[in-house]
Amino acid sequence: MVRSLKLGIAFMMALAATPASAQIINGSFEIPIVPTGSFTSYPGGSTAITGWTVVGVDTAVISGTFMNSGITFQAQDGNQWIDLTGFNTNSSLNGVTQDVTTTIGTQYLLSFYVGSATDGAVFFPSTVDLSIDGGSRMSFTNPIAPNNMLDWMLFTVPFTAQSSMTSLTFFNGSASNNRNTSLDNVTLMVAVPEPSSILMLGSVAVAGGIGALRYRRKKGLAQRR
Repeated sequence: MVRSLKLGIAFMMALAATPASAQIINGSFEIPIVPTGSFTSYPGGSTAITGWTVVGVDTAVISGTFMNSGITFQAQDGNQWIDLTGFNTNSSLNGVTQDVTTTIGTQYLLSFYVGSATDGAVFFPSTVDLSIDGGSRMSFTNPIAPNNMLDWMLFTVPFTAQSSMTSLTFFNGSASNNRNTSLDNVTLMVAVPEPSSILMLGSVAVAGGIGALRYRRKKGLAQRR
């Protein structure tokens, strides 16, 4: 009984404590380090941004102390973030992509932050487009755009892995007159079962232990008779 209960409790704890799969490399765009208060532009095809490949014309990694038009473009996480519009190109094909190791049939949660600010001239609310495994682009817009700093909004997208390697591509989804499409703090986690499911599975394990104990008691009584 005690052993069965311990196994049931251990099973529930293992499910509840399913670790996050830190499969995104350089999700906060901290490597390479760009000049403080400035930025570095990377052309299409570049792999200089650790873990990522630039797509489209170009993209730029921005220092969190960069300022323009009275706006401080602070990072959401760490010291840097990425501007998917690139360096004055603003192409909708601009972005970055990364292939991550996944388990077929497993559900994942992809999270990322979109930053917006506005000066009414060249900076407006940002839209980041996401494509998984080359599929249709999904748009995520942060409508909150202060005039003195970036507002960062969290988005979480669930998906089920179809192969052992999943391609995640982030594109500039903002209008062509917007010179800011901020992306930061990209993370990937294995989806944890709902608490009700965990409790149900744990109850089955505990019930199995109780059933085994009752069986042993009945067997003991029968032998004494």
